[in-house]
Amino acid sequence: MIRAALLSLALLATPAFAQETHDEHAEEHHEEHGDHDHEEHDDHVAEADGIRAVHAWTNATEGSAALVYVEIENTSDADVTLTGGETELAQSVELVGLQNSGGELSYVPIPEMPIPAGSEMLLSPNGLALQLNGLTEPLVEGEHFHIDIEFGDVHLDTAVEIESANATQHSHAGHQH
Repeated sequence: MIRAALLSLALLATPAFAQETHDEHAEEHHEEHGDHDHEEHDDHVAEADGIRAVHAWTNATEGSAALVYVEIENTSDADVTLTGGETELAQSVELVGLQNSGGELSYVPIPEMPIPAGSEMLLSPNGLALQLNGLTEPLVEGEHFHIDIEFGDVHLDTAVEIESANATQHSHAGHQH
């Protein structure tokens, strides 16, 4: 029952939160970085069949697990379902959501997350994320790696930026592509 409530809350709240967060940071980013060539940021966007993954990032870690956060936009006319992913840097990648059970927070697996046509979903700290389990090497700040984010038959080869160990957002959060 808790898992169903988490799934419902995430599905209802995340798309609205994603748009609000994206808009709030757009102005701040423009003030910080001014006008620049969008082609230099192509690595921040992966796109196929009307599905976009924007600003994927994770925290630097020497541990065996990490969480990947990303903005997902479904600009297609059809609903899609996020099911997880894979990367060479981890033994497994699974979709997870933060759960509060008796005052203790923990990430729990979520088998899939529907994303309605024309909507956005934000995987972010203290919400939904892609959890990398069994990392094969440390994640070093300033570097990047690739992950295939899976939506059924559609896989997005997405570059993931490694931010500082205590970062709470992508360094280009709010930058629109």
